[in-house]
Amino acid sequence: MPTTPVPRGAYSYYVIVLCLLLKLSVSSSFQIGPLLSTCVDACDRGCTEIRKVQAARETNDDNLLKVELKDAQDPRSALTEADEAAHRAIVGSLREAWGDELRIVGEEDDDEDLANTLAEMTFEPPLDRDLFVDEIGETADIDASKITIFVDPLDGTREFVEGRLENCQVLVGIAIDGKAIAGAVGIPFLDGTMDNESTVIYGIDGMGTGVKGATLTRGPYPLDKHIDGVKYPRPHHATGDSTAEVMDACRQRTIKRFGGSTVIYGGAGNKILAAALGEVSCSIQHKVGGPWDLCAPEAILKAMGGKMTDLFGEEIQIYRDDAPTRCNERGYLASAPGSEEIFHEALAANMVALDAVQKYKEEIEA
Repeated sequence: MPTTPVPRGAYSYYVIVLCLLLKLSVSSSFQIGPLLSTCVDACDRGCTEIRKVQAARETNDDNLLKVELKDAQDPRSALTEADEAAHRAIVGSLREAWGDELRIVGEEDDDEDLANTLAEMTFEPPLDRDLFVDEIGETADIDASKITIFVDPLDGTREFVEGRLENCQVLVGIAIDGKAIAGAVGIPFLDGTMDNESTVIYGIDGMGTGVKGATLTRGPYPLDKHIDGVKYPRPHHATGDSTAEVMDACRQRTIKRFGGSTVIYGGAGNKILAAALGEVSCSIQHKVGGPWDLCAPEAILKAMGGKMTDLFGEEIQIYRDDAPTRCNERGYLASAPGSEEIFHEALAANMVALDAVQKYKEEIEA
């Protein structure tokens, strides 16, 4: 039976189409061990970039520190060259390591100039994928579509600008199926100075935590500032310095119900880490900048045995693709490891019972 010959150029066309179809039908996957390993290494590189900016700042009497506000009315929206340098180091090296199939969401993604600069850079040496070969080993493959990496290159930028370096952190979190599962929290200034090297705390929910770098030395900061047992009786409850009505109400109710005193911590990650390390009994905040503020520290907190919900005692939803609008304004409640489940439930119930909290909830859900 005669056949119609296929034109010479058509073969290459068919091959290309077949390759594209095969690529679409086989999705990429990752293992948690190598992925977390690269996140820890990238987090460490972010700390290094921030320390470089601070070293130059100290040498040149602050003349080199460039600061701009993303929101002219909000000092918390400060963006510095330290944020940008750390973003390039973290996001750039992770993209180079894993390609575009790994979804990475960074706080500074909207900066077009930064994105253009990043596209032209290369990163050497490659990120280390083998930090946890012995501890974790082979694990189940995770479909790439289920994973999002959330990056805050400098959590506590306002504190960095103001010289309150002990509040600054680098946050690289891993969310799987919309939940904070693993992460790395970098501390560029262990005691608020350049005297010691940086350290990175890492962890996986259900598996535990570890430290890479200098020995973690939390304390006497911030307890040296609150050592007066009369002025700052224990237990301590961490909040920020917001004067919002809802936060004033939360502070007053927490002290009335659980005793103790509230202490001020800068940076969302810093507050949550304070709870994870048992420096405070709980941390309370009514809103955050975005999922990059919460993913890494929540994973560390859970890996250490703590608990975290939103301000209303409901599951954190901010990492999901279908997260409710204004989800960042649902804030968080973080309770320390060792505290009973009933403590967190009682804390959430007391917050929700407040008229100010109910009013706030109605506003953000309207």
